[in-house]
Amino acid sequence: MPITNLKKRSLPGLVLTLALIPAVWGCGKKEEEAPPLVLESGDEAAEYSLTECMRGDLEETVSLTCYYRKNAEQEVYFPVSGKQIRKIYVQEGDIVKKGDLLAELAVGNIEDQIDELQYRIRRNELLLAYVDEDEALEIEGRYNNLAYMSGHTDEDKEAYDAELVKLKARNEQRRNSYRDSIEFDKKKLASLQGQLSQSRVYAQFDGKVSKVEKGLIGTTSNVEKCVMTVVDDQEGYFVSEKEELLPYLTEESYSMNVMFGNGRGDYELVPRDRESWGEKQYFSIKKGDNIEGLEVDDKGDIRVITARKEDTLYLPSECIRNAGDRNYVYVVTEEGLRDVIWVEVGLHGEGVTEILSGLKEGDKVIRRG
Repeated sequence: MPITNLKKRSLPGLVLTLALIPAVWGCGKKEEEAPPLVLESGDEAAEYSLTECMRGDLEETVSLTCYYRKNAEQEVYFPVSGKQIRKIYVQEGDIVKKGDLLAELAVGNIEDQIDELQYRIRRNELLLAYVDEDEALEIEGRYNNLAYMSGHTDEDKEAYDAELVKLKARNEQRRNSYRDSIEFDKKKLASLQGQLSQSRVYAQFDGKVSKVEKGLIGTTSNVEKCVMTVVDDQEGYFVSEKEELLPYLTEESYSMNVMFGNGRGDYELVPRDRESWGEKQYFSIKKGDNIEGLEVDDKGDIRVITARKEDTLYLPSECIRNAGDRNYVYVVTEEGLRDVIWVEVGLHGEGVTEILSGLKEGDKVIRRG
């Protein structure tokens, strides 16, 4: 959209105060009374430059702010409050794998108790299995004794059966004792393991530690306080939140500039998962100056075209002035004085504004300043 600037000229050193005189119909009614305008004035010549009203294509755009995100982000909190923070295993910039221990609270000798209970449970489960084996062997031995007894009587068979009942009763008591011990120890083990689990936090995925609060060791845990942040190490993306712009987000790619941070530079974004767009809109990075330097929450702006017009009149926006809800421009009369032309405006492009009426192509107006 070319803009023509003529060389600066000077208006005569006159006091240029202009009051718009309303047009009056024959019956005495005012067609429209405009507010008086006081134009710039001075004793010395005022310098000015002129710009032509041009014709061409015009696009109206709005700025859409996008924020850099990773595919996943873990904000790390301790699950219990009031415990002393014993150790932090990572620092900012560390690479972690899913399941890596990140931090833990002081829990006394819980780990030793857990080891002891696990040993007792395994031992009692083994002894419980031995009861079944011992019983089977003892029954087999007693049966063989009876079978090889020459001329055993019914009384001998009754005594054998009575011994079996006593044997099974004794062994059942042993079984119940082992079962009770195992059940009790398992309940205690589950409680201690729960306490240990609540004292530790682990990485939920492969990623990078992006933030760790300072001075945590020795302080008291708080379930509402985020102690560190882990972001995944996969390719990141940008997200915006302007659902009202969805009808205009139809381009195949967008240019964006990140002005601050390690990732500052120019980027080309392309729509990502467009079918899932709603309150949020997602963009992948096609190329960029410093992708490796981007960090979560880095932001940039893209321009979204909301309206287009071809072959329309426009002026630099700085030429257009306002009086209430009306717009006007200054022109220079043949006598070298400033005059006012009321204009109707339309689309607002980047630095230019559409002129719907009041001027024609080639008309020269005074630039502001």
